[in-house]
Amino acid sequence: MALMASAIPPPLRFQIQILEGQRCPLIRCSIFSTTRNRHPQIYCIKVPTISQYSDPSKVKMYVDNFKEKLCETFPQPVKEFPWKKAENIVLHRLLFLGEKALKWSLITLFIVSSFSDVIFSISRNRELTIPLGLFVGCTMADFLKETSQELFPTAKERGSSRHLLGVAYFFILVKFISVFFTVGGQSFLSHVGNGGLMQILWLWRKLLEERDYGNEKGNSSGVPDASMSNNVQG
Repeated sequence: MALMASAIPPPLRFQIQILEGQRCPLIRCSIFSTTRNRHPQIYCIKVPTISQYSDPSKVKMYVDNFKEKLCETFPQPVKEFPWKKAENIVLHRLLFLGEKALKWSLITLFIVSSFSDVIFSISRNRELTIPLGLFVGCTMADFLKETSQELFPTAKERGSSRHLLGVAYFFILVKFISVFFTVGGQSFLSHVGNGGLMQILWLWRKLLEERDYGNEKGNSSGVPDASMSNNVQG
């Protein structure tokens, strides 16, 4: 038992001294041990004072130095990774997914609204307003699209999209206004709005199909040209 007690080192004593009179004081930590043949170990840590944090320029300097030292600790593959390109790709994908989600949510809302308008017309014995309103809405959508293209001629692809969006906003406004009319007017105007929006969706689908077909045709026509140029050079 006496041998075991003598083998256990005595507890360590710590002393902390703050060296004053410096721009950035050092905290001096000394560790003393009562065992023989051991010297105290001294560690110095550079800690900025509270008064230095009051200067914004110094705070910015400390932050920049910290960022530089943190970047130096990263391995080389992490530094060489194209973070900017990855950020652009992620943002592009998020915008694409958001656009798809918004499009399908609006289509779902339109289907539910149209179904509720049909039920409302049937419950009020206004069944004839359903086909009549849809026909008037489709005809007005085509007329307004052609008129807007003649009045505001712009680029072909982007202009067609803007014209369709403008006509769609008009029919959405018609559906909102129909709420303030009587039963007959409300039923008729709601189906006019539904017919116009249906026609706009159909025209939008045709526009996307034509755009995709044009892109495929351009890509397919570029391949033979490249092969012919290679044959001529050969």
